[in-house]
Amino acid sequence: MTIEDLNKVDMIGIPKENESIVSLGFTDHLSWHKGKEIEEHLFLIQEKINSYIRFVESGEIYKSFPAAKGRDKFLIEICFKYKIPKECLNFLMKVNEFLFTSELNIQISYKEWDNM
Repeated sequence: MTIEDLNKVDMIGIPKENESIVSLGFTDHLSWHKGKEIEEHLFLIQEKINSYIRFVESGEIYKSFPAAKGRDKFLIEICFKYKIPKECLNFLMKVNEFLFTSELNIQISYKEWDNM
């Protein structure tokens, strides 16, 4: 499963280093191009993030992953295969700012495969 599977949660678990959160993750294997293709790529990321937010907000997370019960902090982790452009960095910062000011306790983090 990848970024292109918009209605699926690709990875979910509770990190050993912080058992108070639930981590949800997906991978982005798509390369980055210029212009309109960057916009289309960012739209896919946005839609995948939105589907994860709906998964949490609806409470479906507690049915699908019972270990999440009693936890109300969530981290969406994105693992990019390719170096991300500044447009993507700016987008992820804006998403985190929005989530920080909302009542949702969700944060976005990311890493590139080369830096793992």
